[in-house]
Amino acid sequence: MIAAGSTNVGRQVTWVATLRATLPAFAELRGGELALLSVEAARALDTRLTLATLVRRLAQAPVPVAGVVALGAITAEDAAAAEEGKLPLLQLPSGTDLRDVEREITRLIADYEAQFERRSAQLYHLLTQRSLTGEGIPGLLDTLAERTGQSVACYAPNGELRSHRSKGSARIALQALRPTAKGETNLLNQQIWVEVIGPNDYPSGFLAVAGNQLDTWDREAALRGAAAMALEIAKEQAVQAAEERLRGDFLSNILTGPPSDLAAAIQRGQELGYSLTLPHMAVLINLDDANPTVLGRVASSVQNELTRRGITAPISRRDTNVLAMIPVSGNARPRDLIEQIRERLRVDYPTIAVAIGGQVNTLADWRRTLEEAEQALILGRQLFGTDRVIAFSDLGVYRLLVRLRETPELWTFYRETLAKLADYDTRQRADLIKTLEAYFANLGNLRATSEALHVHRNTLLYRLDRIKEISGMDLDNAEEHFALWLALRAHRVLATLDEAS
Repeated sequence: MIAAGSTNVGRQVTWVATLRATLPAFAELRGGELALLSVEAARALDTRLTLATLVRRLAQAPVPVAGVVALGAITAEDAAAAEEGKLPLLQLPSGTDLRDVEREITRLIADYEAQFERRSAQLYHLLTQRSLTGEGIPGLLDTLAERTGQSVACYAPNGELRSHRSKGSARIALQALRPTAKGETNLLNQQIWVEVIGPNDYPSGFLAVAGNQLDTWDREAALRGAAAMALEIAKEQAVQAAEERLRGDFLSNILTGPPSDLAAAIQRGQELGYSLTLPHMAVLINLDDANPTVLGRVASSVQNELTRRGITAPISRRDTNVLAMIPVSGNARPRDLIEQIRERLRVDYPTIAVAIGGQVNTLADWRRTLEEAEQALILGRQLFGTDRVIAFSDLGVYRLLVRLRETPELWTFYRETLAKLADYDTRQRADLIKTLEAYFANLGNLRATSEALHVHRNTLLYRLDRIKEISGMDLDNAEEHFALWLALRAHRVLATLDEAS
């Protein structure tokens, strides 16, 4: 047991020195020894030789010892002397045989590597046992903090703090830390060592150990702790995957078609924690070229963000995106909530795109809001980019054209208005459609249009004449002017057919 001087327990021990039977009590000290004594034997040697006196002398030596190990009662004066001299003072249990202690310390020092490896293996065994008994990451951190005497913390793959066991300056440092790789760093006068949990290319998280001064054992404990936590997190992920499949199957069954037994579906949803009688809206979180592992993390991040806000929502991981059916209650502004989640996700996934469908009131309409979110995602990125949440309601006239996308009427209209112009651009590598778009964007102002296209006014006039000649549509005719404007928007919508398939 450490009775005093705990701030310096990390000192290196070079050898063990035992109280002599004759004065001087300790002879030929070279520094770094662990002074081993019996309080009773010291008094027998000299009645004036108290433990406090010995501690002060050993602390003031030219090269001080690493610490003092005492058998017997330790008084407040003894502890104060150790604190004053910044010398670790350890107390042995009563009845301990000092000769056995001396032999064990000598063997430990003489065979340090073997003992170190044994200690490391014992720690890993203890950690895995605690994991098997269901103590989770908090239990593993408790063990690491206890066995190192340092502050410890576990982080998610994005560097967000998950759990910690820390105090003082180390607590603040670990809360401020956002680890991204293995290695040593210093923060707020704290030495911090970070280990990667899981594979380096796709880490499951990070483990950090922090203190005023770390030693080899602290780093070894972090390494063993990270290995044990990798197993714990794998177990968590297996449970989450099973729950995700269960919830995903539930959501897929509803989206496949209206449930035959609506009451049973609502009851099943309640068992999973959902309030299906509330209005809902589909939210798609898309990440191009994402692999299943990354999408799984995105789904977990969305789930965590909703849970943090007290919202339960069905979530399903799909081929290239994550679908969440967000409940809407009272005067809530779901778009604001989704924008907050998008901003949070963009920190870790800068290319993410988020689209939402319209609000629907019944399970039978969930498919419709999903389709609207899909259309908003495909077309909205072309129109608005990904710098904000893309809503189906933002699409304006495109909402009508999307509904007509696969009808013969829209194709016939397109062929009669813009198809010849599009074919000409493709064959001749011309920019007539681009010219037409700029013309409409600038409300027919020739000067503004030529500046937007960076062409001379005469060039613009020539292009407008070619547009009239090829399409057969006259921009000076109000109806044909509107038909071309609408055809340009149909052109964008029809171009999304391949992307949507």
